[in-house]
Amino acid sequence: MDEYKNYLYSGGRAEGTVAQRIMHIEHLRREYPHVLACTETDLEAYLAVRRFQLKPETRKSIRASFKLFFKWAHRTGRVTTNPALELEPIHIPMSPSRVATNEQVEIAMANGTLTEVTAILLGRLAGLRLNEIATLHTGHREGRKFRVTGKGGKQRLVPINEELYRYVILLEAEVDGGYYFPGRWGGHIHKDALSKIIRRRLGSNPHSLRHAAATSAYENGGGDIKAVSEFLGHTSVATTQKYIHSSFAAVVRVADATTMRRQRHLSLVGEQVPDEVPRIASML
Repeated sequence: MDEYKNYLYSGGRAEGTVAQRIMHIEHLRREYPHVLACTETDLEAYLAVRRFQLKPETRKSIRASFKLFFKWAHRTGRVTTNPALELEPIHIPMSPSRVATNEQVEIAMANGTLTEVTAILLGRLAGLRLNEIATLHTGHREGRKFRVTGKGGKQRLVPINEELYRYVILLEAEVDGGYYFPGRWGGHIHKDALSKIIRRRLGSNPHSLRHAAATSAYENGGGDIKAVSEFLGHTSVATTQKYIHSSFAAVVRVADATTMRRQRHLSLVGEQVPDEVPRIASML
């Protein structure tokens, strides 16, 4: 396992990713101590048992860990065949994600402490992930932008708008350098602890703030999905699309755009208009 861990680190994977990949294999070893002797049937049984215990996203991550581990084991000659090679993909059902409303955020701002409000606004106005908020350091601010390290160790620059900047400066004066959200025993707050704080104050999942940020950025930023993708730190625009939710007002605008009133003017530009169109149009 030490050699496998070195292999993961050599590929430049983030600390959290390495820890997760190792944990998944260690859990497998609890049921199959001779883990390298696992067959495809063993791995399928392991995942099947957890069908109703774990979320599909979690099982998909476990499957990915199995495929990576046994690919490495096969390449290094530890196994003669790769038992994870043909594992069936994990289906993740599509479900609408919750988006934090402006009303929720405003109520939280009215009742929360400076620390709570700043954490919430970093999600809503900067689109930061929960872990990115928890680990944010005053040294990460470069003027009016944050240098944020996201998934896979990927860095991006996140602009700080005027509304957020005021709270950031106030919190910096309070923490006097170091992490914006310090832990009880030093270092930064654990993301699970921060999640509880935000949930209690906001009334919904902290990730709903990131969805709200993406939607607002897209609708009010000219519909530039590539810019929104860079803002969120996504490697794929397809991922960003899942974060953008149309408001009902936007759906109404689309419905209004299907109007047939324009048919009245077709004849003015030399179009051939069916006889029944003027009659229908006059009724609208």
